[in-house]
Amino acid sequence: MPLSDLTEAELKIVQQCLDAAADGKFFEDWEFHTLFGVDREVVRQVAKQFPLVDEFDESEGGNDDSWLVINNTFANLIGYPHRKDAELAHWVSASKGQVEEVFRKWRG
Repeated sequence: MPLSDLTEAELKIVQQCLDAAADGKFFEDWEFHTLFGVDREVVRQVAKQFPLVDEFDESEGGNDDSWLVINNTFANLIGYPHRKDAELAHWVSASKGQVEEVFRKWRG
């Protein structure tokens, strides 16, 4: 499902998750690229441009990192054992279950 099909509240959750992944203390710098497939700065750029990203643009010159960043942000905040759920609650106003639901909806 494209981002354009998410509600305003769901887009807010995506934004909050992107910000948490980019600037929170959930993932050590030395392992960030391994977990996300991109550097932290790429995640920051997607977060900064969000929601004006085309997560499906894989054309030459397109930002095909947006899909990867959004996907891996959700996957790692939900599934990686960062053991910082209390800190995550300071970044994301939704419950973990709500975040999981937005992820499932976005993934279709």
